[in-house]
Amino acid sequence: MMQSNSSYFTTKWNYLRNHRAFKKAPLTAIFRTIYWAVLCQLGIPATVEIPKWKCRFFLPAKFKQAGSTGIFVLREDYEPELYYLERSLSPGSVFVDAGANTGIYTVLAAKLVGDVGKVLSFEPGEESYQNLARNVKLNNLTQVKLFKSALSDTEGTAKFYHIDNALNSYSLGGDGSENTTYEEVATTTIDSVLNREGIEGVDFIKMDVEGAEEYVLQGAKSLFSKMRPTVLFEINEKAIDRFKLSDAGAWNFLKNLGYEFFKVKDTGELQSVSAPQEGNILAIPKA
Repeated sequence: MMQSNSSYFTTKWNYLRNHRAFKKAPLTAIFRTIYWAVLCQLGIPATVEIPKWKCRFFLPAKFKQAGSTGIFVLREDYEPELYYLERSLSPGSVFVDAGANTGIYTVLAAKLVGDVGKVLSFEPGEESYQNLARNVKLNNLTQVKLFKSALSDTEGTAKFYHIDNALNSYSLGGDGSENTTYEEVATTTIDSVLNREGIEGVDFIKMDVEGAEEYVLQGAKSLFSKMRPTVLFEINEKAIDRFKLSDAGAWNFLKNLGYEFFKVKDTGELQSVSAPQEGNILAIPKA
């Protein structure tokens, strides 16, 4: 069932007032939120600059379920995992962005890996892909290769469902409703893409694939047999349940390969976690 507007905004307000960006500059965060809400109501998109990364983002005028609001309001503080990304990627690194949306991880990774590195960015949703491509072009990122396909464990086609019928809130797992709209999209695997592109290794994989994380990892068995990239993934029980998968599926896949797990704190510091829990999880191979 779609979350009511009052419940939605209460949840988002509680999130905002506890966020690092709000604590740093509460008036700025409030002003940006109100300003962005007005722009979205009028259907006016925005292009914002993030001086810290020397990049720009085109953001569609969608207040809910598009990823735009967080970037517009929070900028470089959007997610603490971005701080860790800054510390872990270097010129020449190879980064895989599974579920790139409008491309904040893709753009930052491209800036970090430089012209000698590579970013493989996957986004199957039509509207999100167009915004992703626009942001890659806006920042002149020649080291990024875009793939209009969903990463999974097989190559083929699949239904890509619009969750709550929002055109840029997607999942390969349906919610069981006959009224849910969808797109037909191509699916591929990390192993297949690396083989076709002639890329031997990957340093970092970020996944935001709405419950399909275990499938993405299963499609990278050849890669994991040779090396251990850092993996950022999400445990979203509601999304995972759409696939009838175990909530600990991605966790166990990586644990069996000798990974340790962490949460990234607001400061960018790592906090060890010993059991699967909701939210973003950073998996790092044991030394």
